[in-house]
Amino acid sequence: MDNGKEILDQIKKIKDDYEVQPSDFEEEQLSFLDRMNKLIKLILNDNSESIYSAMRPEILDKWKKQRFSRFFKKILGNPKDILYFSLLVTITAFLVSEALSFYAIDDIITTKTYLKAILTEVSFIFLSGYRSSGKLNSFFVSAMRVSVFGLMLFVISSETLMHGIKNTGNTNAITQQVIILEKQIEAKEKDIKYYKETKPNWAITIKQLILEKDEMVRKLIALKEKQAEGSNEDVSDMVRYKSYGNAFFRVLLLFISVLITRRMFIF
Repeated sequence: MDNGKEILDQIKKIKDDYEVQPSDFEEEQLSFLDRMNKLIKLILNDNSESIYSAMRPEILDKWKKQRFSRFFKKILGNPKDILYFSLLVTITAFLVSEALSFYAIDDIITTKTYLKAILTEVSFIFLSGYRSSGKLNSFFVSAMRVSVFGLMLFVISSETLMHGIKNTGNTNAITQQVIILEKQIEAKEKDIKYYKETKPNWAITIKQLILEKDEMVRKLIALKEKQAEGSNEDVSDMVRYKSYGNAFFRVLLLFISVLITRRMFIF
C-alpha cells in the first residue's frame, strides 16, 4: 500500500489526540469524526468516500431499527452460522422439554409451565453470551452464571436420576420380599410336617397351613417373574448406570449450548 506510512501516522495522531483531555467535548467529538473520515479515505485510497453521508439521522434510525434483521440475515447468509443456530435451537427445545416435568404442578403441564422452562433456558443463554466489564460486575455475572447453570443441571437431570433411583429401590424391595417369602415358606413347611407327624387328626389345621403355603408360593413365583423380566440386580445396575449416562448427556448439551452461544452472541 503506497500510503501505508501516512495511514499509520494518522492513526498515531488520532490516538495521541484522543488521550488528551478535551476542553470542549462537542468540538472534540466532531474533530474526531474529521480525523476518522480522513483515515477512511486513506485506507480506501478514495477521496470520494465519506462517513458523513452515512450519518444522517434518518439513515442512523433506519440502521438501528434493522439490527435484528441484519443479525438474522448474517446468520442465514453463512452456512456455518446456520448449522450453529439450528443446533442451538434444537438443544434449547430439548432442554425445555426436559424441564417441563420439573416445573409441572401435580404432573399437569400448563402454559405457565412452558414459560418457566423457556425463561430459565433463555436466561441461561443470555448469561452465557453476556460480556461484563469491571471486576465487581464480572464477579456478580459469574456468580449468576454458575447459579443458573446449577439450576439447569438440577432441572434437567433430577427426573432422570430419580427414575434410576426408583428402579433400583423397586429392585431392592423385590429382592427383600423374595428373601422374606422364602423364609416364611420354609417355616410353613416345617409346621405342616410337624402337624402331620404329631397330630394327624388336625386335618383342618393342616389344610389351612397348606393353603397359606400355596398362597406364599404364588406370591414368590410372581416376584421371581418380575426379577426374570428385568428387575433383577444386574439389570437394576444397568438402569442406574443408564440414568447416570442420560444425566451426563444433558450436561454435555448444556456445555455445547454455552459454547455455541458464546460464539454467536455477544450481549
